[in-house]
Amino acid sequence: MVGRPDAGLTGVSGLAAVDALAGKLGLAGTLDAAVGPVKQRDRGLSAGELLVAVASCQLAGGDHLVSLDRLRGDAAGQRLMRIDAPAASTAAGLALRFTTGHFAGIETAVGQVNTAVLGLVGRVRRSALLRSVTVDIDTEVYGSRKRGVAYNYQGQRCGRSHIAHWAELGVPLAAELTDGRTDGRSTATKLLRRALAALRVQPR
Repeated sequence: MVGRPDAGLTGVSGLAAVDALAGKLGLAGTLDAAVGPVKQRDRGLSAGELLVAVASCQLAGGDHLVSLDRLRGDAAGQRLMRIDAPAASTAAGLALRFTTGHFAGIETAVGQVNTAVLGLVGRVRRSALLRSVTVDIDTEVYGSRKRGVAYNYQGQRCGRSHIAHWAELGVPLAAELTDGRTDGRSTATKLLRRALAALRVQPR
């Protein structure tokens, strides 16, 4: 680009659709109710707002906390979202306040959102989604500089994120973040039970 960037243009116009969906589902409020407060004073972003902002940044191509600062610098893109992207330092500070209880609350909220989504789709689509539910469990996150990275049983340096997805809907249901030495099979049963609880349906 030659000259000054046009502040009225953005490369993340798709965030308008993300914001509309988050608003339709009451995503931030649902997360707040299930997760609870993460700071003493009721100022700035709530837990639910932080999670929605970070997820929106990821959907816009962000792959690191610094991506939030880039999104904040996109004046036009920010106007598409009712929740402003926090500074990377702010997001990191709030994230450090999350406890095991808060993470469990996120999974509870996921189950509530799934129920809301199923209530919005047509009967035919809903029946198709519930006819056969597939929970897909994946592991492994590679990168030698990430926290918890260690050599696994295959001699690879990796961290291990154990995530259960609802394959048909394409959403995560439950997750465990462990180091590379942890065998994913040791937590698979517990993770599957939590994923089924987040489904809020009984697979046939």
